[in-house]
Amino acid sequence: MGIVKIGNCSHKGAREYQEDSFGYSNIIDKAVIAEKGFVAVLADGMGGLSNGRDISSYVVSSFIKMFDAIDYDFPFPAQLEDITEKINHEVCKNFCADGKSGAGSTIVAAFIYKSRLFWVSVGDSRLYLLRNNILFAVNEDHDYFNQLLSDFLAGDTSMECIKSDVQKDSLTSYIGNEKLPFIDANKKAFSIYEGDILVLCSDGIYQGISDAEIISILNQNKPQAASELISQTVLNKNIAGQDNLTVMVIKF
Repeated sequence: MGIVKIGNCSHKGAREYQEDSFGYSNIIDKAVIAEKGFVAVLADGMGGLSNGRDISSYVVSSFIKMFDAIDYDFPFPAQLEDITEKINHEVCKNFCADGKSGAGSTIVAAFIYKSRLFWVSVGDSRLYLLRNNILFAVNEDHDYFNQLLSDFLAGDTSMECIKSDVQKDSLTSYIGNEKLPFIDANKKAFSIYEGDILVLCSDGIYQGISDAEIISILNQNKPQAASELISQTVLNKNIAGQDNLTVMVIKF
């Protein structure tokens, strides 16, 4: 796979508690990475719901543990979706009261194996790819805003109505939702090239920083410094009620 460099930074923002969690599989042993690849996972415990921190931590640790048992003889996308479904089932069983959602979390996970990327996500935490100075949002947000966009494209509403909708940021799929209506995952291998940079982040990051700012920081800094500068750039804007913010940077 070549050389992989990583960085990460997390801050509670203006919130009383930190409900974001993140983690990696074995990223120390180069032989293990060459043979099995590695996974990076980020989860954002849902604000306003109970046990947000507990559930996000559970999601991350469970995903990494299940990833360790991945079968390299079977398609990865189906296995990543299956892991996500299993975690959701466990969360509903262990954290939800009387069959109703009492806690929730997003998840975004990037699995890199032999210069190929596989991902899975639920909710609105994001995976970005910086390539040739262009920042791509790889996965899809599972929120009401995207559903409203379909109405806009059909001519049934206006962009002004969408932007003013108080529920536009509500999640339409999240870990802790018994039915889990949406899982985003790539069906085919996504090639990774030298110089590519992946960014995993919670919404507390991307809602407070522009793509141009992210690109500039990534181009001028190593992953750890970039992670810290991205976080600090958001914090310096003193956004009212700043959400928890977490960012992970992976450079190839």
